[in-house]
Amino acid sequence: MKNQKTWIAVILLGTVAVNAGAYLMVRSRKAAQPEPVATRPPVPTPDVAPPPPPVAAPPSEDANAGLVRALRASGLAALEDRDYDRAVAQFTEALKLRPNDKDSDLTRLLGIATDLRSRDQGHAAQAPTPREPSPGRATPRTRAAKLAAARAAREQQAAQAGPQEEAKGGLLLVTSTPPGLVVMVDGRAVDLTPARLPVSAGTHRVVLAQGERRLYEETVEVDADAVRSLNRDLTAELTPAAPKPAAVPVAAVVPASPPAASAAPAGGPVAPAHTPEPTPPPEPSVAKAAVAQRGDLEVTSPGLYGEVWINGRPYGFPPISAQALPSGPARVEVRVNGEVKRRMTVEVEPGRSTRVRVK
Repeated sequence: MKNQKTWIAVILLGTVAVNAGAYLMVRSRKAAQPEPVATRPPVPTPDVAPPPPPVAAPPSEDANAGLVRALRASGLAALEDRDYDRAVAQFTEALKLRPNDKDSDLTRLLGIATDLRSRDQGHAAQAPTPREPSPGRATPRTRAAKLAAARAAREQQAAQAGPQEEAKGGLLLVTSTPPGLVVMVDGRAVDLTPARLPVSAGTHRVVLAQGERRLYEETVEVDADAVRSLNRDLTAELTPAAPKPAAVPVAAVVPASPPAASAAPAGGPVAPAHTPEPTPPPEPSVAKAAVAQRGDLEVTSPGLYGEVWINGRPYGFPPISAQALPSGPARVEVRVNGEVKRRMTVEVEPGRSTRVRVK
């Protein structure tokens, strides 16, 4: 009985020891292993939209400047060839490329070409057609009938010759590059380029000028009931020339006194030394004084495109440079189609260039 209890106690203690050892082993293994790191779900990155493709800028009006110039030149050549249909088509196409440029010379050139085309069509419609004698009308045999027929024939000839006698003049079409130059016919300023001028048949002296400066002169012959075209490119003449270097004043040279005369022989008289009188400086001329009392005036008008008039005289379209104006107040006007849009008084300073900006 005693041995049975002993074995039971040994078995219980052994079981407890085995369990305790197994527990310690499992715990030591868990301590040795690293704890698993909790994995976070990947955060979805927002989709980045690709940058939009660059939008091409709309072509500016200057991109069509070359084509507009080519169409304008083609239209002017058509006017010289009297092909008015082609001229109207070229000027219309040029205006389509610049719809906002209504005050340019293209509008006026289109109006001139349209008028000339209508004039040609009117002449073609008014051309007399020869009348054929009616087969049913018998030849007059009596004297009275012959006189009545002759009188009717004279009246018919006078009616046909009436419009021909009225058309004794012609048209003078003057254009330039750049536009806006003063057109003078036989010494009288009549209009600005482009200009459509009715003139009498014959020889005329045409001058293109800017202010007081004459850029081009030509004698043209205008036939009766005809159109004479004159087109000139004066861009090179309007390019400002390089300023001349200022004159360097030359100092007056005073002649040196002559060397003293050598000593006279002993006992002889001594001649006095002659010293020349200095030459007085020349007095300024009246012309230089008049130039000193004049000044220049430079006029720009970025906001208003019109012809500049100074003291009642046209100087062309801005920017302009009016030189050698009398010093003092000057009356400056900007005219659009003959109507004064701006008027001001500017003080011209002598010997200086005054700048004026018309707003």
